[in-house]
Amino acid sequence: RAVMEKDSPEHEILSALCALPRPVRSMSEAMLLREFRSSRAIRNLASQGLIRRRGWHDGPGGVWVPTPEGERIVSE
Repeated sequence: RAVMEKDSPEHEILSALCALPRPVRSMSEAMLLREFRSSRAIRNLASQGLIRRRGWHDGPGGVWVPTPEGERIVSE
């Protein structure tokens, strides 16, 4: 079970992803980097299983989406 500080970049990223409406609850890595400037935080969230990369249905690339565990942490 992952625990993170409320003011950490990881928590800010996860909160931003979870605040989006469910049908569009995702962001590209470029958008996350532009907004939060922390590739380390993205790697940390992914390695803890709190976000995952989802590919596009019709081309290359992908977006980061919160996992159910990540959504649970934000809702608590």
